[in-house]
Amino acid sequence: MNQNLAPDALVEHRDAIINFNRVMDERSAVHHLNETVLLQLLNRLDENIFVYDAFYWLSLARINELAILCAANYAESFEFALVGDLLVNPRLVLVHVEGEEQPTVKKRHTRLTEQFCHKAPSKGEVIRWLTSHTIVEKRTDALLPDLLGCLKGSGVFSHEFVTSIEKRLEQLADLTAHLACQPFENRTDFEKWLQKANPDDRDFMKTICCRFDLSHYRLLGNHIDRMACDPDYESCFLIQNKDTFPFFFKSLVANQNHKMVTS
Repeated sequence: MNQNLAPDALVEHRDAIINFNRVMDERSAVHHLNETVLLQLLNRLDENIFVYDAFYWLSLARINELAILCAANYAESFEFALVGDLLVNPRLVLVHVEGEEQPTVKKRHTRLTEQFCHKAPSKGEVIRWLTSHTIVEKRTDALLPDLLGCLKGSGVFSHEFVTSIEKRLEQLADLTAHLACQPFENRTDFEKWLQKANPDDRDFMKTICCRFDLSHYRLLGNHIDRMACDPDYESCFLIQNKDTFPFFFKSLVANQNHKMVTS
């Protein structure tokens, strides 16, 4: 990404990111969120960036917050397969078959033994064939670990914020595992049980189901708005290091303010 951009291009970049965040706010209602929407937001963000600056990274962190909330909503709705898609199930797995030029895309919710069942008459023989004639390549992680890797790898986020993300992902996994072990078929059964449960059980279940909200998402958006107006504003989500971002980040707003004064 070329960081030697003219001031007008940097202003255009900032305005595009701010507009993107407004669109994201319109789509942040829990009942609108799903993996497809989240991936659309990621693609739209990438289409709007000129530079990988603080505006970009905070916007990416906001998408991550929506993904966490989406997965938590799935867990509390007993949609465990959808939680798995966001938390553990890779988005793209390629199977390289001996003698074939192009790899085969693994069907996401199908076992390899089922997808390649035509290769041998029994499951055991299919497993032996897969072991001898294929190489499995995980090309793209599930969305949440993929986003976490991007945010950690950027080197711009504070240790406290990265740790909070990791902790919430662990809580999400624990919540999913706990609810999956309960004798409830769906959310309706769970709600009926809650009405009759003793106070201790009810309080415990409500506690583990109420750890996720939009507080980080809203605060990240607030910081983006403040940075758009004040080039010296430092977000607590980012490492407070003057060398973290190049000079264009501050000159972006300073130039815009100068244009407003002289116009």
